[in-house]
Amino acid sequence: MKDPVTISTGISYDRSSIERWLSTYDRKTCPVTKQPLGDRTLIPNTTLLRLIQSWPVAARKSSNLSTVMTPEPGSSISDVLREITDAMINPDFEIKALKKIRSLVQDDADNIARMEKAGVTSLVASIIAKYESPLETINFTEALSAVDEAMSVLRLLEPSPETLKQVSERKNGELITSLSLLLHRGSYRSRIHAALLLRSIFKVVDYGYKASLHPSLFEGVVEILKDHNSSRATTMALLSILIEVLPHGRNQVRVVEAGAVTVMVELLVEETEDRRKCETMLYLLEFVCKRAEGRAALVAHPAGVAAVVGKVLKVSSIATEKAVKVLGLVCRHCGVEEEMMDVGGVGKLFMVVQVEGSMKSKEMAKEILGMHSKEWSKFPCFSSCYLV
Repeated sequence: MKDPVTISTGISYDRSSIERWLSTYDRKTCPVTKQPLGDRTLIPNTTLLRLIQSWPVAARKSSNLSTVMTPEPGSSISDVLREITDAMINPDFEIKALKKIRSLVQDDADNIARMEKAGVTSLVASIIAKYESPLETINFTEALSAVDEAMSVLRLLEPSPETLKQVSERKNGELITSLSLLLHRGSYRSRIHAALLLRSIFKVVDYGYKASLHPSLFEGVVEILKDHNSSRATTMALLSILIEVLPHGRNQVRVVEAGAVTVMVELLVEETEDRRKCETMLYLLEFVCKRAEGRAALVAHPAGVAAVVGKVLKVSSIATEKAVKVLGLVCRHCGVEEEMMDVGGVGKLFMVVQVEGSMKSKEMAKEILGMHSKEWSKFPCFSSCYLV
């Protein structure tokens, strides 16, 4: 490049090349992202220009050295952009360029900011986004390898919240849809990368992009949560995704339909040490139990009520408060009085009121006991529970 400019999609090109593309060939889309260009303004990329101009000076200074020197960052970044924009896009070429990006970032962390300004981050995101149906591509193995590498590199680039929001919302959330599909259908490696990326994306995108999600996202989250070999980081990323999207649209129903309540009950039964994980799962159960579908799924699981009761006064004050809220919701609507007595839930509620628990937990426990005192008083063990 001699005169780099940036177009509305965030990608930088040499001025003469992009002008030829737009004027001579009368193209109306970005050469790389294929996104329609409503605005054809060419903005000078002065940062990239300075980097390009600095390379010849540095090269002359090092010409007398006998060792082979690494090119200045500006030249390397422009090389990457030129390779991707000038050549025909195909998985083999993409992987080569992505590995070069990875190498540049690992060699010099300052390259991350330079690449974001030059549009490299946007380009990497577009490589992921264009595989909207990865299982249907002709060269599936090669295509998925390129997507895997692109997701890994995108995480390595650590895009700013502004850039991540921009690339995620582009073309009606195409990147989110692709990641949702990969979360469900991709290789194990790509599913993990997709989970970690989606966690970051849902923290910055607008409401609309959380409300209209592909069903694959929920199916993928549940399938990975079922995997006992998943790392804690992956599990927490998936739970964070659910926290971000549950309040929007019909996502509470979709989560229940995907089987998330069953999985969280089983994880609660197994988890004995991780405080934060327990608190997060109880928070999610509280949220879905605000709907009839969520309460029905919890009560239908043989260990549903027992799993929640088991965390009262066992994990933390926050977990106790969340667990009591869940029990309040199911006790009010689902007729679980006998089960609550059988699994020790009534005794736990008395302990919250009499001995431990925050004021909020105590008030909720009192409310539950007040609602069902007549039914529970018929059980022989009720008086002993009260004395605990």
